[in-house]
Amino acid sequence: MSSTVPHRVHPGRTGHDPRVDPVLIHAVHHALRRDLRALVCWARTGVPVATPGWTDFRRYLTVHHEAEDTVLWPLLLAAAGPGPGLRRVLAELEDEHRRVAELVATVDDCLSGRGPASRTLEHATALAAALTAHLHHEEATVLPLVANLVTPGDWAHFDIAQRKPLGPGPGAAFLSWLLEGLPPDRQSAVRAQFPPAVRLAHRALRAGHARRVRW
Repeated sequence: MSSTVPHRVHPGRTGHDPRVDPVLIHAVHHALRRDLRALVCWARTGVPVATPGWTDFRRYLTVHHEAEDTVLWPLLLAAAGPGPGLRRVLAELEDEHRRVAELVATVDDCLSGRGPASRTLEHATALAAALTAHLHHEEATVLPLVANLVTPGDWAHFDIAQRKPLGPGPGAAFLSWLLEGLPPDRQSAVRAQFPPAVRLAHRALRAGHARRVRW
């Protein structure tokens, strides 16, 4: 059960400061949930090989979790100050990250011949359950803390950390991954999170990404 952490408003801010915009983290969570559904459906086909969809999912999940571990959790701790409540919450989230990483590695073993291909669906289903629960935990616990504790400038560092490992070409692929299946009224806001070079590369490569079969 998650711990309750008292919300402490950052000096000079309100708890509903509209400048902290979680659009990118919501887009990442949307894309991860979409790929989890696709993964389980694909695993039911009994074809024990990695697909481009699995490769994308694994890569972008790793980038997202590394940005949280190295940037977002320290930001929250620095903003909240010492106290056991937040530390318990972050310890829970770190444990969830480790569990999800173990399940990703297990599914990858099934797809690469290092593990039993016959258990791909079983492990994919377990991964979907664990990661879906983790995403809900983050949204219910972390985002309210962000609204109260994190400054817009610090939040921008976290957004950058999710894009930093990707140059214009890979960044364009990441943007395509985020936009797939996203409602049209949210796509412009997601594009605006990326620098002009990435948006330009995405426009140039958009047709090719649209034709790519991921699962």
